[in-house]
Amino acid sequence: MKTVNKKYLYWTISLVFIGGILISIYAILGGFDKIQLAQSNNNVYSIAGKYVQGHRMHIEEGKIFKEVRDLIQSEKIKGELCMIDYESDTLESDEINRFIGVLLDDEITAIPSKFQVIALTSARSYKAALTMHPLVMPNTDKVKQALVDYAALQQDSLQDLSLEVYYTDNSVLVERFAK
Repeated sequence: MKTVNKKYLYWTISLVFIGGILISIYAILGGFDKIQLAQSNNNVYSIAGKYVQGHRMHIEEGKIFKEVRDLIQSEKIKGELCMIDYESDTLESDEINRFIGVLLDDEITAIPSKFQVIALTSARSYKAALTMHPLVMPNTDKVKQALVDYAALQQDSLQDLSLEVYYTDNSVLVERFAK
């Protein structure tokens, strides 16, 4: 066998081996797991947090997200980290309108004075459970579109807001509410 042919053979074997390793890692992280969709009825949520509104607010959003996460980790507030994303056609591409906070448990807890408490109620909602590792999770647009499609199968349309709940095991629950 010529040296040139051996070189191509080694390159091919190496690429196949590396590809196999990458596919294995992707599978271990849950990259092939499906988005689990479900319908829920009569939901009532209490959320304590802060609004983030405006253009290029990503730094401010990060500060609030970290502040809320630290309060939960230090157990000053009992609950799960969450974010409500208010979508609107009037928002420009770099503009956001979000509420970042804590999805409160049933326990009574002291809430920081800077926080607002809002209530979300819905007769029907559609949920997507993402249990895969954050590195291989589908993007938000894909998940929201899956929920819209699932609601359409149930002959429902959805409001222009979504609730994302971030659990400590890195799983995420995305919920959209029916109109």
